[in-house]
Amino acid sequence: MAYTVMLWLVNPGPQTDEQEAKEMLDKRRAQLPGAKTGVTEPPASTRLVYGVYDGKNQAEEALISLEGLLEVNRPVRVEMGSGNVFLVPASRVHYAVMSEVMRPMDSGKGSSDTPLQK
Repeated sequence: MAYTVMLWLVNPGPQTDEQEAKEMLDKRRAQLPGAKTGVTEPPASTRLVYGVYDGKNQAEEALISLEGLLEVNRPVRVEMGSGNVFLVPASRVHYAVMSEVMRPMDSGKGSSDTPLQK
């Protein structure tokens, strides 16, 4: 069974000029770097998938690694499957959770591609 580790981030609340930014993105999405993927699009995301792992032991090791970073107030690097990399300040991490997940490849349906792993 596969496991995921997800970071829940502190909600930043409403952003200054958020409505204006949304309107501008709607009009100029094709010309703005990152806008097509939603990386630069408000509002800020409140959760990120840190990684997907083939087993519980691997996921627990990821949690231990995260714990070490957060204990010394180091930023957490999150690499997304899209190629985007986020560097999240430790102060923005509310909590991390490990959960069992069912991937299409586990059920015999869908792609046999290897999932994103840390």
